[in-house]
Amino acid sequence: MVDTLHLEESLKKEITQKNFVLAAMLAQKLGCQNSEIRYLQELALKQMACEYRNGIAVRNLAREWGFSKAELESLLRVALSEQDEISDKRRLGHCYDVTSGKYLTLQQWVEQFLSTKNK
Repeated sequence: MVDTLHLEESLKKEITQKNFVLAAMLAQKLGCQNSEIRYLQELALKQMACEYRNGIAVRNLAREWGFSKAELESLLRVALSEQDEISDKRRLGHCYDVTSGKYLTLQQWVEQFLSTKNK
């Protein structure tokens, strides 16, 4: 019981701090409903793509969590439109991308990621 309470508190803390990868893993340990776990996984993938622009992490997490290529593409396109609406323009602006060696907007980064994810 104590372990469960501790895990539940940790889960709430990680969600509040926007540590979605860890939150998804804690939710799995707690045996939360699949829909809750999937929601946290989607938040984690969106965060890895839109905030961190970490293609390797996006690809690995999507594979580990069982997201199909079509699901991932749809998720990233939704995330892109959400970021367009709510994000400050700095986050949408150009950031250096190690993979391409270029400065890319979020839109360009997502398009590049989606076009090279099979390689």
